[in-house]
Amino acid sequence: MKFKYKNLLVPAVMTALYGCGGGTDNDITVIENNIAPVLDTSALLIDGMSSAADYADGSINYMTSTYDNADGNMEWEFRFKESADKFPNPDTSNSEDVDFFEIDLLTGITDADNGSSLQVKDVRFVWEGPDCSSTIAIAPEYPEICEPILNELGLIDADGEIVNTTSVQEQDIRELQNLAATNEVIYGFQLKQTQLVVTPSEFAPILVNGQYSLLHIIYKVTDGKTTLDRRLKVVIDGEDAAPAFYQRFINSDEIVLHPDTGEPLLQPEPSREISEKSAPIRIDIAAGIYDQDIVDIEELKDEVGDLTNIYRAQDYTAERLEIIGITAPEGTPEGVFNNAKSTIKWSEEQGVVEYNVEIDPSPYADLLERGDSVNLEFTFQVSDGTNFVDRSFFVDILGADIVNPPEFKEAVLEQTMSTSAFTTSFDLKAGAIDLDGDNMQVVDFVAADGSAGYGVDLSNPNIVKVDPYGFLDLAPGEEQVLSYAYKLTDGALTSEERTLNITLTGGTHNLMHSDMPEANGFESGTLDGTSWTGGDGALSVAAEAAYSGEYGLNNSADGTFMFLGEDGINQGKIEEGDEYYINFFAKQTNAWGSSRVTFNQNGDQSSVFQVEESPNNGTSNWMEHTLTYVNADEFFQPDSTFGLSFRLGVGTYDDFSLVKFQYKRELELIPDGLFSTGTSGGWQVSGDATLAVTEEANQVQNTEDLQYGLEVSGGANGGTLYLDSSQLVQGGVKTGMRYIVKLALRNPTYVNNPDTPSADPSALLIRIVDEETGNWVRKAGFAEPIETAFNEYYYHLNTVSTGTDWNGSPYASDVNFDWTNAKVRLEINIPANQTFQIDNILMFPVPQ
Repeated sequence: MKFKYKNLLVPAVMTALYGCGGGTDNDITVIENNIAPVLDTSALLIDGMSSAADYADGSINYMTSTYDNADGNMEWEFRFKESADKFPNPDTSNSEDVDFFEIDLLTGITDADNGSSLQVKDVRFVWEGPDCSSTIAIAPEYPEICEPILNELGLIDADGEIVNTTSVQEQDIRELQNLAATNEVIYGFQLKQTQLVVTPSEFAPILVNGQYSLLHIIYKVTDGKTTLDRRLKVVIDGEDAAPAFYQRFINSDEIVLHPDTGEPLLQPEPSREISEKSAPIRIDIAAGIYDQDIVDIEELKDEVGDLTNIYRAQDYTAERLEIIGITAPEGTPEGVFNNAKSTIKWSEEQGVVEYNVEIDPSPYADLLERGDSVNLEFTFQVSDGTNFVDRSFFVDILGADIVNPPEFKEAVLEQTMSTSAFTTSFDLKAGAIDLDGDNMQVVDFVAADGSAGYGVDLSNPNIVKVDPYGFLDLAPGEEQVLSYAYKLTDGALTSEERTLNITLTGGTHNLMHSDMPEANGFESGTLDGTSWTGGDGALSVAAEAAYSGEYGLNNSADGTFMFLGEDGINQGKIEEGDEYYINFFAKQTNAWGSSRVTFNQNGDQSSVFQVEESPNNGTSNWMEHTLTYVNADEFFQPDSTFGLSFRLGVGTYDDFSLVKFQYKRELELIPDGLFSTGTSGGWQVSGDATLAVTEEANQVQNTEDLQYGLEVSGGANGGTLYLDSSQLVQGGVKTGMRYIVKLALRNPTYVNNPDTPSADPSALLIRIVDEETGNWVRKAGFAEPIETAFNEYYYHLNTVSTGTDWNGSPYASDVNFDWTNAKVRLEINIPANQTFQIDNILMFPVPQ
C-alpha cells in the first residue's frame, strides 16, 4: 500500500539536540561543512541478535534486521518479545541489567567534517492503514482496503452494504487485518533526546499471542547542510500463556516443582472410582488451575497500582479464568450429572478458583451387577478469554452386591521415590474401594525389616509418610525397598492381604555437574571440554591427585584462580533465603594457607557478591573443607545465574560440590537443644568440667521471657559436654550420611591480652561416638576469639570422610564402621580453664 505520514509530536528539545555533545548556539564552533553524513549499515545489526530463526524458537528475545520495503527504502527494524526484560545497561560503568533498550537514532552515521554536529529532525509516523473493524466510521472510507477483508468474513450483504457487526465479528476483522494493537508513542515507547527508549514488558498487559504493538517512524539526520533520510520500525510481539493445571502443596498456593528439573508438576485430570451404592460425590475440576499472565498482572499491580489508570480501556482488558461447556458422555442416565448442582468459587483477581461438580451414581443401581463397571469421561474447556484448553474428568462406577468386602485391583502396590524428592505420604487405601460405601481402615499392618524408624512416619494408621532425608545414605542410583503388608476392613468384612512397596533411589544432590554425576569433578581425565577454566598453566588433572574415583586436580602455584562457569552449575535451584554449602577435599603443604571461594554474579567474574575463606594447615593428608551458607543472598532468584571462583594454594584438590539443604524439625536428633524450660535437656558433663543452666548462656538477651542456655566450664584438665544414647534420637546415624551440628556459642573466658595479642583461640571439637565400640566421627575447629558475642557454628560430621583435621587427627576412627545398630552419643569438648556458653544446639542430616 502507499504510505501516509503524520507529524509526530516529540519533545521540542529534540530538534535542537546534537549527536556530538549538543549545547546552545553559543557553544557551536563554526566550521566548514563540505562532506555529507554517511551511514554504515553494518552498524545497525547487533552481533548474535539478527537471526529470525533464533527469534522464532526463543533462543533470543529480541533481534535487529535491515531490508528494503516495497518502495525501495531501507527499513531498520527491531523486534522484541514482550517478555524481554534484561538488556545491557547503557551506563557502561554499571553491570546491572536494565529492563529497557535504548535505540540510538544516530547509530551508524558519521560525518567526516571534524567537529560537525548531527541533528535529528522532522520525525513522522508511518501510517499502517485504517482499522476496518470500525465498520461504521472508518471501513466505508477505505473500500479498497476494507472490502476484501469484510467479503472474506461474509460481512457484506447482497446489496454491497456492510452488515451490522457484533463485537466478536469485529475481533475477527482485526485478527484478519493484523493491525497493530497500538502504533503510538505510548506505554513502553519513549522518545528521549536522540534515542528511542523501548521497555517491552510494559506492553505485556495489552498483548496476547499474534498481537503486536508498533512504532514506525521516518526521521532526518542532518549536519546542518545535508540530510540523510532514516526509517525505524520497532515491533513488540505479544506472548500469552494458556491456562494450565499445576500441583500445589497442601493448604498452600505454592506450586510443586520437580526436584531435579525445577519444572512445575502437572495436576492430573481428576479421576474417581465409586460404587453404584456410594453417596453423591463432589469433584473440584478446577483444582490446580493456573494462568501465568494473571499472576504476572497481579505482581505488576502490586508494583504500579491500578492498571486502568495506566492503560486505555480500548487497549487493556483483564483476563479471567472460566470453565465452560461441561458435557457428559452420550448415554449417561439422567440424574448422574446436573451442572445446576455445581458450586463455583470466584475471585476478582483470577476468575474461577473452584468448580465442584456433583456426580450421583445411584441411577446405575439397577443397571450394573457386581463385576460390571461403566467408565465415564466428562469433557469441558478452560478459557482465559483468549485461549481455550480442553480438559476432562473421569468417573468409574462399579456394580455391587448386597454386601461387599473392601477390594482392590492390585495386590501389590508399587511406588517409587528419589532421595531428592519432597517428603511424600503414601495412602495405604489408594486404589481400594468398599462397594458398600463403608469407611475402610488398615488392619494387620506389618513393616518389613528396615522399613520403619528414622525417616518413616507411621503415626497415621492409613498412611506411610517417608522423608527422603532419612535415607541420604543411598548413593546416586542405589536403591532400597520399604515394604509393608496389611489388610483393609470395613468393620464387618476384611480384604485379602495387600503389599505396598516403596523403592527409594539415591538422587544426585551436587549442583555442580549435576548432568554428569559420575564425573563430579575431574573424572574425564582432563579439564578440556569441561566447565572448569583458568589456572594459567598451573592446573593439571592426574590420577595421583584423586581423593575418590580415578582423577583429581594438581595445582603447582600459589594464588592460582580456577573458575567454574555457569554451565557447570545447575542454576535456579538456590533461591533467596535457602541454605547450602560448598565442600571440597585438599592437600596443601603451606602451613595455614587458605582457599578462597567467590561467587560470580551472572557469570561476571568481576562482579562478586560473596567471598569465603577456608583455612588449611600444612599436611600431606586430605582435609575436608566446608563452607556453609544460610539465608541465601537476595541475588538468588529463579532466573539468576552464577559461577564460582576458587583461589588455590599449591596442592591437590578433588570432589568439589555445591549442595542445597534444609533443616527438618521432624528429623532433629537432639530432643531439646533450646533449653527453653530451664533444664539441661539431658546434657551432662564428664572429666574436669561443671555444667549449669543459666539465663546468661541464652543467645537472645534482654527479652521479657526467661530464656536459658548451657554454661560449661572446664577445670585444669578440661572435660566433655555430652548427650548420651538415652537422650539422643537413635537410628538416625547411618554409614554414608552427613550431619550438621549447629550451635550458638560464646567464650567469655577468652582473653586476648594486649601484651600477647596472638593468644590462641579455644579449640572446639565435636564428635559422635558409639558407646559400645568407641568408634567415632569428629570435626575440630576453634571458637571465635571473641568473649562478648555469640557466634553460630555449623560443624559437618561426615561418616565416610577419609583424611584428617588441621591437627592431623582422622575424621573417623573407621569409615567402614556400620552405624546401623550403634548406640550413639554426641560430645563437645570443653577446653581446660575455659567457659563455653552454648545455646540452640541442633543435629540433623543433610545431603552430600
